[in-house]
Amino acid sequence: MYLYMTLGNMNQVKKCLTLLCCFIMVNQIWAQGNKRSIKYNIKALGMNLGQFSVLQNSQGGRVSIEGVTDVEVKLFFTYQVKYIQKTIHEDGRLVSSHLQTMKNGKVNSDTWLIADTNNYILIQEGDTSLIHDDISYTGSLLYFNEPVHAKFLYKEKSGEKRGVRVIGEHKYALVNDEGKTTHEYTFKDGIMVYAKIKYPLADIHLEYCQ
Repeated sequence: MYLYMTLGNMNQVKKCLTLLCCFIMVNQIWAQGNKRSIKYNIKALGMNLGQFSVLQNSQGGRVSIEGVTDVEVKLFFTYQVKYIQKTIHEDGRLVSSHLQTMKNGKVNSDTWLIADTNNYILIQEGDTSLIHDDISYTGSLLYFNEPVHAKFLYKEKSGEKRGVRVIGEHKYALVNDEGKTTHEYTFKDGIMVYAKIKYPLADIHLEYCQ
């Protein structure tokens, strides 16, 4: 009887271990399946300036995005810019964003956007201000999340609110307070494949490459 109970317990343990292994494997596959990465070539004035890489990881209602831009301009001298952004959204709401710009290896700008109880705290170069709004869609979401239903977008670097306007099939524009277009985006299968950022000197283009 003792031997029978022991074998029975061993069989139960084996079943539990098998279920546990299956659970771990499914979780690992599920986690890997929610990680997405993309790369863009950055171009301006007919020159290839560098690349922009974005990684998005979704776990339940939490979405974390990391973006890194490496730009090198060679004219009369070499000018290097690195742009690093980390953003977290939870349950459709921005939780935090940290954006840092490096120029020639030195910190040029540092910006935090952090959710408070009813507001957002914007910290730029040590100066603090409040944004009295509920932020659900930000620039970092653009790459894997077509703004089909978004009416507004918040820019993490400045905390500015921009209107989102449909300008074609899977094509959108950001407009400023004066109604002028500042950015244009094109999507395919929900992924941003092209962007044009308008500047006075020259437009900057992001072109999907992976």
